[in-house]
Amino acid sequence: MGANTVEAAVPDAIQELTDRLTASYANLLTAAIVRDVVQDSYRPLSNARIPTYVPILVEHSSRTKLRQLTRRSDSAVRLREHSDGLRGHSITRACRRVRVALTRPA
Repeated sequence: MGANTVEAAVPDAIQELTDRLTASYANLLTAAIVRDVVQDSYRPLSNARIPTYVPILVEHSSRTKLRQLTRRSDSAVRLREHSDGLRGHSITRACRRVRVALTRPA
């Protein structure tokens, strides 16, 4: 499996992610908002040298932004996310490190 195969699969994975998140947030946000959040998260990583982890990073970033949007719009909304503060924090830090490594010039 070559790099071209992975690169070609990334847009498909992003579309699948958009569909999943749209379904997850259907009662809270419009499909257009979810799509825009995913695209905003994907745009900086779209030219990553190593695209393998791009969908995971985009999903993490998108879910974080969508959670923030839903909390702002209705503080009583409780999402079904299962994460403790420490674990979530270390995952966020690790994702940032990977994102920086992927976007560094060769």
